[in-house]
Amino acid sequence: MFPAAIGSIVFFLSGIFSHPGGADRLIKLLQEGDATKFAVYFNPSIQLTTPGKQGVYSRSQAKMILSEFFDDNKPSSAKLKTSGNSDNGAQYLSVDLITASGNYKVNISYRGAGENLKVHELKIEK
Repeated sequence: MFPAAIGSIVFFLSGIFSHPGGADRLIKLLQEGDATKFAVYFNPSIQLTTPGKQGVYSRSQAKMILSEFFDDNKPSSAKLKTSGNSDNGAQYLSVDLITASGNYKVNISYRGAGENLKVHELKIEK
């Protein structure tokens, strides 16, 4: 009985000290600069802001815009600044994205986890 309790405690603590839901996955995809893989997690429509573009786009439009951003700004690292839960039940991340052409602040708002994770807002600002 005791080893099972330890397993439960370890599982619980690993949840506390890991990023919420698919945050690690999103941060890794930002660092890789792969718009196609990142777009898998987009809602069918997404609020997207990149330098020079802002609006609500379809998944395919947003993927093209993000791809253009990554083509112009090759990422070298992505580091989590903050994460948490919004009052409306969404989760959010604030990430520092270091690219060959400068540093960007990336805010991501999403719901769900794992394969059900869906990004509904992505904001990339200088």
